Amino acid sequence: MPYFLSNLDHPRGLAFDSDGNLYVATFTYVFDADDNIVGYKGAVLKVSGGVASTFAALTDGFAEGVVTDSDKNVFVSSQKFDETVSTIYKITPDGVVSTFGFDETIQGSVPGQCFGLAFDSAGNLLAGGTSDSTNTYGTIYEFTSGGVRSIFVGLEAFGSGVGLLDLTFDVSGNLFASTFNQNDFTGEIREFGPDGTEITPRFATGLTKEPRGLRFDSDGNLFLAEPGISGTNPPRVGDLLKFTPGGSFTYFDDGATGDFGTRGNRGPEFLAFAPPAGAPAPPSTAVVLTFPEATEPLTTSVVSSLDQNSVPPPPPNFELNGSTLAFDITTATEPTPPIIIAFTVPNASGLKAMHYESGSWVDRTIYAGDPNYPSSADPNTTIVASVNSLSPFLVAAFKYAAQVQQPINGDGTSVFNAKRGVVPVTFKLTSDGASTCQLPPATISVFRTSGGVVGSIDESVYTLKADSGSNFRIDSTKCQYVYNLGASSLGAGTYKAYISIGGSVAGSATFALK
Repeated sequence: MPYFLSNLDHPRGLAFDSDGNLYVATFTYVFDADDNIVGYKGAVLKVSGGVASTFAALTDGFAEGVVTDSDKNVFVSSQKFDETVSTIYKITPDGVVSTFGFDETIQGSVPGQCFGLAFDSAGNLLAGGTSDSTNTYGTIYEFTSGGVRSIFVGLEAFGSGVGLLDLTFDVSGNLFASTFNQNDFTGEIREFGPDGTEITPRFATGLTKEPRGLRFDSDGNLFLAEPGISGTNPPRVGDLLKFTPGGSFTYFDDGATGDFGTRGNRGPEFLAFAPPAGAPAPPSTAVVLTFPEATEPLTTSVVSSLDQNSVPPPPPNFELNGSTLAFDITTATEPTPPIIIAFTVPNASGLKAMHYESGSWVDRTIYAGDPNYPSSADPNTTIVASVNSLSPFLVAAFKYAAQVQQPINGDGTSVFNAKRGVVPVTFKLTSDGASTCQLPPATISVFRTSGGVVGSIDESVYTLKADSGSNFRIDSTKCQYVYNLGASSLGAGTYKAYISIGGSVAGSATFALK
């Protein structure tokens, strides 16, 4: 199935607001010097018009159980690393974060783990937690709009080892809860009336794949996400179930297509339905924005989609091949440069990250070999930019593409003897997808990607007497660029040579010297 968003870090909850913005609860691990996991850092992403950006950061635990209220405030649960208490945070539409229902006696909002949050029609927030810090008995709590906590369904309704995972309300005001029994690895969906009394018989029993996310569609059908269990033989692959109001179910997706895995590895965990009307459609080129390997946390970053007709057009050699490709990025505190921004798209081929500087667009895309290029970036789907400030950005397609020619293989498998003296670096060019002999001036840059000191190689190291600085020679008879790269002084290692036209990379060649 096609992905709406990918490369997310531990997504743990989904919710839409009334404007169609999607909020995603995520977290990353915190490691000590010995690579031991010592904590979590949670974050809530906001996806607007297909663009994802960090909406709020949480420093004391992971983010889960995200939900929105009628005023477009976002509520999210953050569980501490030792699992003894969870804090509920309220995030206003402009990104201001505060605690909600905080209890000084437990130093949090809910004892133990808190996975599920849901609002009733009166504006009360229901939270699925546990009775105490031992996480032995499930308990459902109710918070007034002012944050006053009371017990909605007590521990007597749940046996030892039965945990609450998600909550949702139907149109009649009945609360549905997914539960999982750690003793026998079975799950259920339980239904409770507006006064907290359980409605029997239980809505669904005998579930075997750790039932988790619950949401109703506009027709009153209840959808359940089951992430699956990996420790069984064979593994229990996750699935999506669809329950009619009467309780009978069908597989909305049984996982047989291979799209789903198990918990922690592509197992579906949470659900959300977009508002039925007025929700913005994803752009034709959906962009996910991240700040990889940041030296400083961007506690709040806001990405606004700009009307790309309201900003200056890109330079002549660039074009916009989709919609919603212009962005304005702001942060509460701007980090120390360089600021590394990754734009993730379905296909990054030929796309560049343009930054508006001093009245013009500048190509700030960086590539493998650059010391600031993230090690986790997939060059097939990621465009990485390095900038010194935050101002409008544009994702644009470069009209030129260069294809490496022999003796360097296009798949990067070429290995040459460093003592051979010269490695001819040769490219042919296409313009708007068509081969061309109209070859504009081009320059070369070389990076060592492994072996020796990784990074950019000074031009003086590989330039030969026959070369003209970093400029490619144009062979008009063969319609190609040629540069005789001095290999003997480079030494053993793997190298990437880039060809740039007008300051933008049009192609690359990968080879090794031994």
